[in-house]
Amino acid sequence: MTVTRCALRGAGMTNLDPADAMLGLPHGRYSLGLRRLAVLEAARGSYDTALEAIDRSCGGRVAGKRQVEDLVRAAAVDVAAFYTARTADPAPAGTLLVISADQKGIVMRPGHLRGATAKAAAKARHAFRTRLSTGEKPCRKRMATLAVVHDAEPAIRRPHDIIAPPGGRTGHRTVRKGPVARAKWLTASVREDAETVIAAALDQAEARDPEHHRTLSGTGRRRHPPAGVHPD
Repeated sequence: MTVTRCALRGAGMTNLDPADAMLGLPHGRYSLGLRRLAVLEAARGSYDTALEAIDRSCGGRVAGKRQVEDLVRAAAVDVAAFYTARTADPAPAGTLLVISADQKGIVMRPGHLRGATAKAAAKARHAFRTRLSTGEKPCRKRMATLAVVHDAEPAIRRPHDIIAPPGGRTGHRTVRKGPVARAKWLTASVREDAETVIAAALDQAEARDPEHHRTLSGTGRRRHPPAGVHPD
């Protein structure tokens, strides 16, 4: 659907569209619904599959893959500011404070490698043309770091609740469910190093528990053990 409307114009000024402002229409030619569809489909897979899904749903309203990339990039500009302004609700001392981090190597273009990796790639001399020999590194990857902080109520489980016993489950014993994450905070970066990403996660955990009364998940220890409890 194509809609034409009148704009307020002035010498040396950009056009003003009062009706667009009243309706909350976005800048550019793509609607909010199409932008949302682009983000959802891009999160599920590649940009190629996202473009195919948009074409099926909207009849080819997006010019190409570069436009889908621009829509997803524009939708993510407020993510960092949103998480910075967002404060998790206070949790009682019995609620677990969970911190986790992971890394994944991503193949990069030569111009986007970090300094040490770029130098190693320039010095690399491969023994074979079609494959790497034992111990050789391709020197083409950059580590992406993901960190998460969330709250969870303790969930006491038995060994057979997590791992099925030999012969499989009989169904006589009800499997107890694991903990459920609440107030999840996520951060990830391929531009920043691991120390920066993990420091941001620790800052988030510190903001949630500045007095260090809560239990850190995964270690079985407290940063400040309660009276009468040995830290080990």
